[in-house]
Amino acid sequence: MKKYPRHVAIIPDWNRTWAKSKGYSNPVEWTLEGEKRVAEIIEYVFKRTPIDVITVWGLSTENMKNRNDIEKQFLFRLFWDVGNEQRKLMKAKKINFKRVGSEEWLPKELIKHFKSLEKEFSFEESNKRLVVAINYGWRDEIARGVKRLAKRKEIDKLSSGEIEDLLTKKYLDFAHLPQVDLVIRTKGHLARRLSWFMLWWIGYAELYFAPQMMPEFGVKEFKEALSWFEQVVRYRNFGK
Repeated sequence: MKKYPRHVAIIPDWNRTWAKSKGYSNPVEWTLEGEKRVAEIIEYVFKRTPIDVITVWGLSTENMKNRNDIEKQFLFRLFWDVGNEQRKLMKAKKINFKRVGSEEWLPKELIKHFKSLEKEFSFEESNKRLVVAINYGWRDEIARGVKRLAKRKEIDKLSSGEIEDLLTKKYLDFAHLPQVDLVIRTKGHLARRLSWFMLWWIGYAELYFAPQMMPEFGVKEFKEALSWFEQVVRYRNFGK
């Protein structure tokens, strides 16, 4: 029987290197190409595989601080369509929607829109989830989680194990979701790093560094990543 990951996380480098090689002169064109590939992969995951959760990193906290306003405003408009494009699929397959990351510096209307999608696509009977990480960074996730935890009464009486349990199950962005089994990062040899992505949640994940850049990483390449996972997953023993 073919072995699939339960939770796949993608770091999709859209990316500027590819855009320059193709002669694109503005962020709109090259970002749209990457977005098309992501949409195709999401559809494939929920139509053709038993994968329960797919997380896509759309914007990091570093991107939020360092990208110019023109690029960020375009990305905000692009994120508005997240969930809308897959609306029919998500309703048919009962796919839950979740946005993770800080709300700081995000437009209030965009935050409101995401919360509306989370409410609309909420199916308690389903384990299927589409998660988008926007204005997300692992260090920021930990800081916000600890801040929430600190509001508890008598926190000083908690053991380290109890604190870890509360963070994992209640106060962090990915609480209540399964640990990641497979992380895919595009950009090949130019980016064999994780860039502070979900470090709490990927301790036993397999790391696949795709040779393609995101606008060239489609369903065919995603299937290759799944085949690679099936080959290596047999050797996982979780420290035993």
